This record gives sequence, structure tokens and C-alpha cells, in this order.
Amino acid sequence: MRKLSLLFTMLVAFGLTAAYAQGGGGGQRGGQRGQGGQGGGRMSPETVAKERAQDWQEKFGLSDEQYKKTYDVLLENQNTMREKMRELMASGDREGMRSAMEENQKALDKKLKEIFTEAQWTKYEAWKKENPPMQRRGGSRD
Repeated sequence: MRKLSLLFTMLVAFGLTAAYAQGGGGGQRGGQRGQGGQGGGRMSPETVAKERAQDWQEKFGLSDEQYKKTYDVLLENQNTMREKMRELMASGDREGMRSAMEENQKALDKKLKEIFTEAQWTKYEAWKKENPPMQRRGGSRD
């Protein structure tokens, strides 16, 4: 049940990222909406990777070199995940979608762990626990 909950929250996080981009979010990066030329109201993989890498650079103190490596990993991750989700959505395989998201997160974490220092990794792990996707959506875990 815990895995199912984690996968669902990850799916919601992907959706919230797109929704945040559509609404502008009121943040400093709101002007970047629509870049990348993708239709359907989605942020491009490049925009998602850039914004996430910038956010993490600020939160975890990544060097410029770590930022670049993180951006590259996130971009690859976004492209891979989008293609996989397209295939699974077309087939209607919901369990496959959950499984793919879990595998995707594990692969991402493995690559990030190679880039981050031990202290940065600790901050990243704490951040993930403090900011599960459902909480960022407004839910609570009382």
C-alpha cells in the first residue's frame, strides 16, 4: 500500500508541475511558461529540468558543475519518463504506469547520488520526506 501511495503521489507531482507552469505559480520563473514549443499546456522537458535543477542548486548548494550534471540527468529522466508514459497510457496499463514511475524514481535517485555530495544527498533525502507530492498539492499527513 505504501508503494502504491508513493507512486500515486509521484504521478500527482508530475501533474502539478505542469499545472504550476500553466498558472505561472506567481514565482520568479512564471515568465518561462510556454517555452519549448510543446502543445497541450505542458512544459517542455528542458524547462522542467532547468527549473528543477535551479531549485535544487539553491536548496542543496550545488556547484555550477553539479547543476549542469543534474540538469542533464533530469532532462534524460523527463524524456524517458514521458515516452514510457505515452506508451503505457495508450495501452491503459495503470499498474505498469505505477511501476514505471517507481523504477524511474529509483534510477533518478541513483544518478543524483553520484552527483551530490554526502551533505547534499542528506538534504535531498530530507527534502523529499518533508515535501511529498501530496503535501505540495495541499493535502496533509496528520
